[in-house]
Amino acid sequence: MEALDKKKARVASLGRIREFVFGIQDGLISTVGLLTGIQSATGSRPAVILTGLAAVVTGALSMATGSYLSTHAEKEIFDKELKDQEAFAVEEPHEAREGLLEALAGEGLSREAAYRLVKLLAHEKRVFLRTFQEKVLGLGTAEIRDPIKAAAVMYMSFVIGGGIPLLPYLFMEGGGALPSSCLLSSLVLFGVGYWKGLVARRPAFLSGLQFFAVAVGSAGIGFLAGKAFSYCQEMMQ
Repeated sequence: MEALDKKKARVASLGRIREFVFGIQDGLISTVGLLTGIQSATGSRPAVILTGLAAVVTGALSMATGSYLSTHAEKEIFDKELKDQEAFAVEEPHEAREGLLEALAGEGLSREAAYRLVKLLAHEKRVFLRTFQEKVLGLGTAEIRDPIKAAAVMYMSFVIGGGIPLLPYLFMEGGGALPSSCLLSSLVLFGVGYWKGLVARRPAFLSGLQFFAVAVGSAGIGFLAGKAFSYCQEMMQ
């Protein structure tokens, strides 16, 4: 029973894991690309730091707000659908039972076994409704996420991810900050990807390598964009 409880908790946490991984990934990739571009264009450490701090704060607020609004809208739709189906099961019990019978038969139960199960569940309204929602409508309780928790996880993960590329610029001067920022960001993203692979029970190294490649690509694009901007600025002078 303890193992099943742990499994249930793990499934319930998948939504938060998704927010966490997405927040770190988005914060880190967007920030490392921006900072690399600013550094290669201006070479100004204060400009890089101020730009990075502003990007992290505004980006985190934007992502958290978006996460809250989308999750809240999703929850409202779920709640409305659940209430509608609860009313349907009360007002049209025969059709609700037929729907559950067909769903159970479609999953491999014989119609006789499905009929006995539906008949048994019909005496327990709460259990019947939950089974109807999951089997007929495909609505599970694990899918309903708390908007405030989702926003908080997204905000913190974005701040963490966005702050990582900034660290070398805060503690280093000169040209060494840029490669250090890119390397640190790439390694952290590899670690996040590796961890995501472990959680998803997928090849962890390949998952980490995928995240690593995205970080390197983002930094490369930022560097080229910064150089192009600097070149255009020189041409205009």
